[in-house]
Amino acid sequence: MEADDLRDLLTDFCKTVGLPDALSVVARRMVYVKGMDVTFETLEGDAGHFQMYFRFGAIMAGRVLRVLRLMLEANLLVYAKDNGRFALDPDTGESVLMLRAAFGPQTNGQWLADTLAHYSEHGMYWRNNILDCPDEQFNGVASREYRWIRV
Repeated sequence: MEADDLRDLLTDFCKTVGLPDALSVVARRMVYVKGMDVTFETLEGDAGHFQMYFRFGAIMAGRVLRVLRLMLEANLLVYAKDNGRFALDPDTGESVLMLRAAFGPQTNGQWLADTLAHYSEHGMYWRNNILDCPDEQFNGVASREYRWIRV
């Protein structure tokens, strides 16, 4: 059932944003949004829900521990009210923002387009200001002054 719901959602999303190859998007369960691969899946035992995974880049050597601390802080302080969680993919070393969403009447192509646009902004912020930034900027963000949370 959830696989059919996800297929229908991705098809409606493609129609909404004008992607011509909905069959490919549905087959791969992946779209490219603002420089990030976003994959979708349904999990056994999680009826009525699906997952979105925003992959926004590898963590530079020497920053892993501090970035993981920032991810934990974001999970506790920013995403505690949300269904989002930052994580590190152990297989690829990529930073991932995982979202859990429910299927429902409001979960349509336009909702998915808006959701992808919103959370891709989060991923771009992390990539530009934490993962790919110069050391001086990164040290300012990782200073425990929490200026980065206010953005």
